[in-house]
Amino acid sequence: MIIEIVAVLVLIAVISFQAWEKATMRREFSKEKADLLNRLMARNYETYVQAEVLRQPPRPLTDEEIYEQQQERGIPV
Repeated sequence: MIIEIVAVLVLIAVISFQAWEKATMRREFSKEKADLLNRLMARNYETYVQAEVLRQPPRPLTDEEIYEQQQERGIPV
């Protein structure tokens, strides 16, 4: 009786692990596929690099960068 319960639990664990692994591999493949398609669709490498820069989230500005921007443009009134 106990052996059967342990066997069922082990099988459930194996099935769960395989489902998780398949989902992870599918996500990675989708990212790689999208990247390859973007490279194919870009007319040249410069266009591809510009699109990559725009796709990245903007990083927070440091205090020095904010100060420099305000010095260049002035403070809006």
